[in-house]
Amino acid sequence: MLMPYIRFNGDCQEVFLWYARVFGGEIQHLAKYGDIPENPAMPMSDELKDKVMHAQIVLPNLGGMSGADSLELVPKSGNISIQAHLPKENLARKIFSELAIGGNVLGELATNPPPDDHGISGCVEDKYGVTWIVSAMRSV
Repeated sequence: MLMPYIRFNGDCQEVFLWYARVFGGEIQHLAKYGDIPENPAMPMSDELKDKVMHAQIVLPNLGGMSGADSLELVPKSGNISIQAHLPKENLARKIFSELAIGGNVLGELATNPPPDDHGISGCVEDKYGVTWIVSAMRSV
């Protein structure tokens, strides 16, 4: 199984809680650096203790994602997009709209061109800089 692993700049917990709400998912695991037993020889700052070391979320009908807060700055763009192929058109429209709030619509959710015109798709960069391709079969 492949699972995207997304690095964040300190807002991993916020992002995963938001994705859980948007997709109706469930956070399976969320561990912070502060959960590690402290080593007196290598003390951690309070800021680091509050960062997410590893998180995993299960998204219904989509699989899951993992992520963490990076210890170095992560640019909010890149060469990877996540595709969410949803089972129903109305769900795709709802999720696309949610992801677009505070984000940037890169391609409106619309009917695909022939020969794939039995489906819809669109592209949106969410408010956290993650690019999503949302698709579904059109309702008849």
